[in-house]
Amino acid sequence: MKKNLFLHLIVWIIILMSCKKEGNTAAPESGYATGSVVDTKGNPLSDVEVTIENTLVGTYNSFVGKTDANGNYKIKISKVGTYHANAYLVKNYNGKNYRLPLHPDNDNVFSNEGAVRNFKWKLSGPMPEDGYYGSYIELNGALLLDIDEQSIEYTLTPVGKLIDGSDGEVLKLHTGLPNTSSYGKLTDIPIGRYTLTAVYVKNGNRQPLRLKYTLGSGGYQSSLTIDFPEDWYEGVAVTYNY
Repeated sequence: MKKNLFLHLIVWIIILMSCKKEGNTAAPESGYATGSVVDTKGNPLSDVEVTIENTLVGTYNSFVGKTDANGNYKIKISKVGTYHANAYLVKNYNGKNYRLPLHPDNDNVFSNEGAVRNFKWKLSGPMPEDGYYGSYIELNGALLLDIDEQSIEYTLTPVGKLIDGSDGEVLKLHTGLPNTSSYGKLTDIPIGRYTLTAVYVKNGNRQPLRLKYTLGSGGYQSSLTIDFPEDWYEGVAVTYNY
């Protein structure tokens, strides 16, 4: 009995080691950039544009390819240079085309010996260098309005699915706090359609604020429907008033 248990244990160890080895079989291929691209749920993404830019001083060429049906790509690079990989997903959402940067598992440059660079679609979170994968709302007080902007509570309620087809969450945000990171802005908001409302909270009182698009021609309203622009990094500008 003990002997059989020992044999079974050995078999399971061999199987586990084999699985682990298979999961790490991807290796750089000399002269090529290779990798895979997945969506927010980890499923393969096909027809995604991958760009391999030659960062060597005095060299301005780049190499572009797309992922296949299994989310994999293989792009040949030149014999001279140092390279950096980027991937972008073009997604139509509510009648607009968004060109969204994808998150690399390794953002380092590499040589012509080749490298494996995998990418994932992220709705929010910091980018490797600067900025966020989510968009933002810029907030401006009406002329002569003297209130503490950190005492304003903003609520973003999703209208329908987010850009990746998932169900969004109701977001309650204040400017200047860790989840917004910037005064005068609500940052890193997953792309989606939202209803925006705002309340000024002071001394236990809650005073609803009226909102309007800063660059629009309409008047103040109790709520706004937020659709982020195609150039999502430009954000949306909103002005608030009593």
